[in-house]
Amino acid sequence: MKATFYLIIAPILLGLNFHLAKVILEEVNFIEAGFWRFLFGVIALVILVVKKLPSFEIIRKNLKGISLTGFIGLFGFNLFFFLGLLNTSAINAALIISLNPALTILFSHKILKTSINKIQLIGIILAFIGVTYLISKGNITNLDSIQFNYGDFLILIANVLFALHHVWVKKYATTISSLNFTLLTSLCCLIGFFILLPINGTKVVTSHTTNFWIAVFGIGCLGTALAYFLWQKGVQTKGADKAGIYMNIIPLSATLFAVFFKEQLYTYHFTGGICIVIGLLISKSSTSQFSKTLS
Repeated sequence: MKATFYLIIAPILLGLNFHLAKVILEEVNFIEAGFWRFLFGVIALVILVVKKLPSFEIIRKNLKGISLTGFIGLFGFNLFFFLGLLNTSAINAALIISLNPALTILFSHKILKTSINKIQLIGIILAFIGVTYLISKGNITNLDSIQFNYGDFLILIANVLFALHHVWVKKYATTISSLNFTLLTSLCCLIGFFILLPINGTKVVTSHTTNFWIAVFGIGCLGTALAYFLWQKGVQTKGADKAGIYMNIIPLSATLFAVFFKEQLYTYHFTGGICIVIGLLISKSSTSQFSKTLS
């Protein structure tokens, strides 16, 4: 039950990030935005784990898993996602990201040798339909006008890396606490963006508006530190294949948070949201039944 709660709260916070990122990107480029995000995230995680910081020996033993999950899975996802958004529309990106649950199940099957539950796939398809309906603003024919480009290819790479991230969390975060694993993988992201700062010619500026710092605090402490910790905790317990379906909560969450950012909601938001929730419930219930059958 706790794992389900973690996997619901985490994507809700990740959905909030879309709005907070908009505020941040009004004043800085995406590399500096990533730097501030993970700087605040790492600081928050250090405060939480200060009395139980991982020893050098623990880091050495888990270096492969930390590097794969942190540098390739997490940093790679953030880098290609932001690069992709510079070259494509939010609609295209959201459609491609909504394929993440299916990719996660596929990679989990190939790498972790997990079984694929057919009813679970039905739930994923229904949730994907809900996401598509939500993104197309209640008119599926709107999808006809979508043209895919180079940016979409980058978003697809980001999606693949994030699916691998889920699988690697399950595979490697077994001999280290969830909090420490989240801290170390987030530190990998911070190092990655820090290295890119001078390469991109970016100079970190600290003279920003109050809204900027509020957004950075929110996306760093809530949308990064807390969200990634809860997500990795849930993945460790549930497994990557079962956790992946909860990623469809992100567009629903982003839609609901739009109210607080003075954006209007329409009927198609609620219709798409209902499909997503039903898809999640089907996948969750089918997974439970499948587990009982195996036992």
